[in-house]
Amino acid sequence: MDLKPREIIGRMESKFNIKVSYMKAWDARRKAIKVVFGSWEESYRTLNLFMDAVASVMPGTVYRISSC
Repeated sequence: MDLKPREIIGRMESKFNIKVSYMKAWDARRKAIKVVFGSWEESYRTLNLFMDAVASVMPGTVYRISSC
């Protein structure tokens, strides 16, 4: 997740001796992050479940989720 597109390009060139465009490196990074962490939409959909679990473990917890 810490790799920048330029660093991805450098690693691809040194390890596999191929040139990758900045946009391809950026897109590959974005897709890898989505695979590991899921999409923003998926995270938002599970937010209520997460907060319900927090509230059940920590009685007295109050939360309100509002959409913008």
